Amino acid sequence: MAVAGSSSLAPAKKEEYSKSPSSHSSSSSGTDGGSSAMPPVLEAAITRSVVPEAESEALELVGALTSCADSLAVCNYEAVNYYLARLGETASPSGPTPLHRVASYFAEALALRAAHMWPHVFDATPPRELTDGAFHDDDDAMALRVLNSVTPIPRFLHFTLNERLLRAFDGHDRVHVIDFDIKQGLQWPSLLQSLAARHPEPPSHVRITGVGASRQELQDTGARLARVAAALGLTFEFHAVVDRLEDVRLWMLHVKRGERVAVNCILAAHRLLRDETGGAMSDFLGLVRSTGATVLLLGEHEAAGLNAGRWEARFARALRHYAAAFDAVGAAGLPPASAARARAEEMFAREIRNAVAFEGPDRSERHESFAGWRRRMEDGGFQNAGIGDREAMQGRMIARMFAPGNYSVHPQGDGEGLTLLWLDHPLYTVTAWTPTADSA
Repeated sequence: MAVAGSSSLAPAKKEEYSKSPSSHSSSSSGTDGGSSAMPPVLEAAITRSVVPEAESEALELVGALTSCADSLAVCNYEAVNYYLARLGETASPSGPTPLHRVASYFAEALALRAAHMWPHVFDATPPRELTDGAFHDDDDAMALRVLNSVTPIPRFLHFTLNERLLRAFDGHDRVHVIDFDIKQGLQWPSLLQSLAARHPEPPSHVRITGVGASRQELQDTGARLARVAAALGLTFEFHAVVDRLEDVRLWMLHVKRGERVAVNCILAAHRLLRDETGGAMSDFLGLVRSTGATVLLLGEHEAAGLNAGRWEARFARALRHYAAAFDAVGAAGLPPASAARARAEEMFAREIRNAVAFEGPDRSERHESFAGWRRRMEDGGFQNAGIGDREAMQGRMIARMFAPGNYSVHPQGDGEGLTLLWLDHPLYTVTAWTPTADSA
């Protein structure tokens, strides 16, 4: 943990702050500036344990995180040092409750932020248990597979949008999907199966363009999808684009005349918002229009208030949001020491570090609500294309497959989007958009 001088405070310092560390902060209402009532999602993350005293420890962690954030907000580095030391004693990635585990990553993010603010006071070295060779870049593939097996999150994003794609491709002979963050391509085998089974006949040609940062990963993904398509009897072509989302240009995408084009962008568009001028988002929407795409599909975190506003309010909302995600993973019954569970949670942890510790163009995890995305899309010349009954039925069926009664699927507006919730907390929303007539 990045604390001043050592991993724990001297006894005199502990005694000094044990009286009332929060008295050094100007905030008395907590980071969110509102009611002190415990949100239901935090209560669930706290109580999901059979370990004695774990609940009281988890409650203390919430208080320590909140007080540390308040102390950072008023630049009280002594109080920050005290709370980081307290958090380091109890929070752990293998803790007995989801709150213990999510608190360890929030504490690390707070420590990194403190190191940025006071580089000569705090050591920016992350905890050993978070860096001891446990995670690598290619563990994203494992994390996605774990999430896919213990939660409905990837399937909700993939299968509901695939239903919308099938509607967009209905009756068209040559179809082309442009996926702006394809990763391992988990979304596409089910789409290929549905296209192969389409009546009265499947399309004569299917092309998928995958955008990503790793040439090897793209090649592996293309080879896997080609084998699936061959087994299904589909004429298939995979085109790889090795580049960042914001650097892709039309000529790279190999769009051809006569194709029915759809653009897919899952958990990627929010990174464009780090350009606070709006230029990167405007350029991306212009690129989508230039492809002639009939529909742009988005899947994003449903997270109001995580992109803008006071930092301490964003911190409190992020804590609720990611506590819900950790609780959802924890409800699957994987043991605290499970390597699979740790990899899934570490994927969220990287988002937490970026959202809490960084600002400006370095902060790429800029999650918005459905209302925020609707405003941005409409300002960019797009209109909502609707999420229909078939997509909603698919989403609800997927939600019922996992922890029945805890997941639910709710519509946004009048069929404008579909949101997956854990308990009462929204997690992800899928939407579809099309260029307006005057901007096409």
